[in-house]
Amino acid sequence: MIVLETFSEADLIAIKEKIKVAVELLKGNIRQFEKYPEYRLLIAGDTYPGIWLEHNQDNYFLADYDPKVAWDSIKFFMERQREDGLLPFSTLVNQESDFWHIQSVWSFTRCAYEIAKKLNRPKEDLAKIYRAGASFDLWLEKNRNKSGSGLVEMYCEWDTGHDNDKRVTDGGIPETCPGKNAANMPDLEVMPILSVDLSCMRYGNLEALAELAEELGLFEEAKMQRDKATKLQAKIEELLYCEEDEFYYDRSPQGFRKYRTEHITRVFLNRVCSQERFDRIYKRYFEDEKEFAAPWPYPSVALSDPSFDHTYPRNSWGSNSQAPTALRAMLWLDYYNRPEEKRRLLLRWTRALLNPDNPFVQELHPITGKTPTMVVRGGYTPSLLLFLMGAKKLGVEVNY
Repeated sequence: MIVLETFSEADLIAIKEKIKVAVELLKGNIRQFEKYPEYRLLIAGDTYPGIWLEHNQDNYFLADYDPKVAWDSIKFFMERQREDGLLPFSTLVNQESDFWHIQSVWSFTRCAYEIAKKLNRPKEDLAKIYRAGASFDLWLEKNRNKSGSGLVEMYCEWDTGHDNDKRVTDGGIPETCPGKNAANMPDLEVMPILSVDLSCMRYGNLEALAELAEELGLFEEAKMQRDKATKLQAKIEELLYCEEDEFYYDRSPQGFRKYRTEHITRVFLNRVCSQERFDRIYKRYFEDEKEFAAPWPYPSVALSDPSFDHTYPRNSWGSNSQAPTALRAMLWLDYYNRPEEKRRLLLRWTRALLNPDNPFVQELHPITGKTPTMVVRGGYTPSLLLFLMGAKKLGVEVNY
């Protein structure tokens, strides 16, 4: 159900007051880890006490308020990259970095490059981003292509960050890779699974590498990266797109895994499909209240999908509308020329987060707009960023 949100004068006064709370909570989510005192880093919230690769887009939006912390959070991942190229998926407070799985959504290279442009970082920083992104791409090519398809394979539930979603658990898929080694594929009939969102993330990575190489004057490198991206995009279309359903699905040795989940937004986020293809998918699935046009969008799984979890448990990417999905949509709705849809989504979340029963939560019940049981005590960073963005969209001043 598409709702056109309106705000009264009393609402705007309440938003103005709540901005102060949001700003303090956001500042409180910037931590100096005792083990890494040279950095101040943005965490996702007290329920997630650390820095996470899948939250790299948070720093893109934080850069408008605290440029140094935003850049430190990107630099931190590059400086903790393994020699073989794998980026850590997380580093918990005062612990070593973790490399159990991939858990990357918006291409790290694209995010880092966009932050660098926003902050006017010097050429040497662009070169660091290029080296890190190129090394990570080679790791993906070597370790997640056992089928030889050229696509990126998913080996575990947490590879894509879709916790508690049948799409990434059906078939006995474990939470993390065997031996907590991201290169290890489980011995299962459904493996290897050719992943839509991981392949799209790699495509976004390659496109960003090509742009970086051009800016650095590495024109042969740029051509190589763009050629790789073109071939990968063609493979995504050939093996993962279902013409009849107008949807991108993962593929196992048994065929398409037909789950209609928010992974489709990651096709958009990494700019894989054309405007024409986007328009058709968006009209069919994001303007239909039986699919993703829920009263409180976007549900993690289309409402009509048989795998939709109607128990709405906490931290469920099997049903609930997630703040990171909405925050990332601020990027792809811009890219695909949907300013009104962007405004509607943003203000819908602003309305939800204005509710005192939703203290800057991670997720919403897509029908009622209430939060499930998971409350992040310090405020969930994507929700804080969405609320501040919504306030500014309504013309309310945000003083950070």
